[in-house]
Amino acid sequence: MIFDGSQTNIGYGAQAEVLLYKGYAYKVYKSSYPVEWIEFEKNQQKAINDAELCNVKYYDTADPHITKMDYIDGDTLEKRALSGDISCFNTLSDAFRFVHGKNASNINIPHFSDTAGMGLNDTDKTEVLSIISRLSNKMESCVCHLDMHFLNIMLPKDSHDFIIIDWMNARLAPLVFDYARTYIIFEEFSKEGLDAYKQMVLPKLWDYVVDENDFCDAKRACSIIRNREKRSAQATQ
Repeated sequence: MIFDGSQTNIGYGAQAEVLLYKGYAYKVYKSSYPVEWIEFEKNQQKAINDAELCNVKYYDTADPHITKMDYIDGDTLEKRALSGDISCFNTLSDAFRFVHGKNASNINIPHFSDTAGMGLNDTDKTEVLSIISRLSNKMESCVCHLDMHFLNIMLPKDSHDFIIIDWMNARLAPLVFDYARTYIIFEEFSKEGLDAYKQMVLPKLWDYVVDENDFCDAKRACSIIRNREKRSAQATQ
């Protein structure tokens, strides 16, 4: 696919940039990024669309490293957070509740245990899968986004609702892992954000009768996986 020069950059990540072009968003992946991972992401998005968790659709293009997407005219929740608006944490809490409240019985996404061990050494894999197994036996599984943060929550200009994007990591799992994953992200990037998360969002988890030992185990598993992701990103740069 060839852009005509009128495209504008509207986002970027470790493995791709997002361009606005002729009314659509285009995710342009690095050539080193595996095509099968891109196909997996598109299949994930279709399952999320079918479950009515997100109405942003993905479309194929002639280039396997470029995915066309519906464009959301709005800002990320991060923009509100950077303005000092503390209500962004209420929106984050609402996003968790929206995702976890969906009926997960017919959604076609993997269970967390199906993929969590990928790329880990034997010791880490055993620890992570053991934690997932224990908590899955103790708690009901639901849809978990597993990358819920301010950059992945959009606020459309023409609506008072939010739209959650980037469902690549979504899995069926006990919801404690979703809260733990976001904790790890704040711990990595923002001490102030982590403090606010602890005060305004994390208490909602205790309403589900999750104890702190279980949460610590979930954090441990998410931390190991996050470290693997960072190593993988560095290797493909």
